[in-house]
Amino acid sequence: MERRHLNIILDDDLATHLDRRVQGDGAFRSADDYVGELIRRDMAEDSEAAQFLDNLLSEALVDGDQSFRSVSAADVLRRNAKS
Repeated sequence: MERRHLNIILDDDLATHLDRRVQGDGAFRSADDYVGELIRRDMAEDSEAAQFLDNLLSEALVDGDQSFRSVSAADVLRRNAKS
């Protein structure tokens, strides 16, 4: 696996938080581990969101036109006015 180096500049708040996660509570061995975990979580969330949408669209395709109903612009405006 190819490795890539990344240089980042953190403001004081972010640097303090990073130090706390790496040194303070010992949740991560290094800043590299912490950033890598954040990226992995982001990738997993993207994957979960894509799977959710895929499932939702698949259900709609299986249901066909029965799962949709026609509404007018006035219906939408009325519904949104209630929110």
